[in-house]
Amino acid sequence: MQAEKYCWQQVLLHWISATVIIWVLVSGFYVAYLEVTQDTHHLIAFINVAMTTLFIPVFLLRWLVRLTKCKPRSLHDDPQGRRLAHLVHEGLYWITAIVLLSGVLMMDRAIDVFGWFSIAPLVSDPFWHRVWFRVHIASCLLLALGVSMHIAAVVLHELSGRRVLRRMLP
Repeated sequence: MQAEKYCWQQVLLHWISATVIIWVLVSGFYVAYLEVTQDTHHLIAFINVAMTTLFIPVFLLRWLVRLTKCKPRSLHDDPQGRRLAHLVHEGLYWITAIVLLSGVLMMDRAIDVFGWFSIAPLVSDPFWHRVWFRVHIASCLLLALGVSMHIAAVVLHELSGRRVLRRMLP
């Protein structure tokens, strides 16, 4: 028998992930595409780099919990809808992994985690910094699109009577 809701670990990790991902995407695109002071740009970059560095083990734990805990039964009656939902969710995990990996590999300076500790750059060649930076930007754009589609799908499901949101609440 499948559960009606996600377990508390899945719910907690989902909302931590949602908060971090939405914050870094919105704030990152804000400083990248709007005119802001250099101080604001540096502050947002500092916060985002530190926050996502701390988020990496949380994300890996979330992926592990996803693979080991039962998930609720699908709200889709048709197999095609179930496959599509699975594919989209799988894509969100993989694109998030690429964003996090490319974010680390593009760094040409130490990663300062709120002054608590730092991690030396893993790549030293400027050519590869540029490559990973481009991968990072492209994957961030894809992740923003995926997150937007995910939120839109939740709204559409809720409006059509499929109560998906209540499954992700404690």
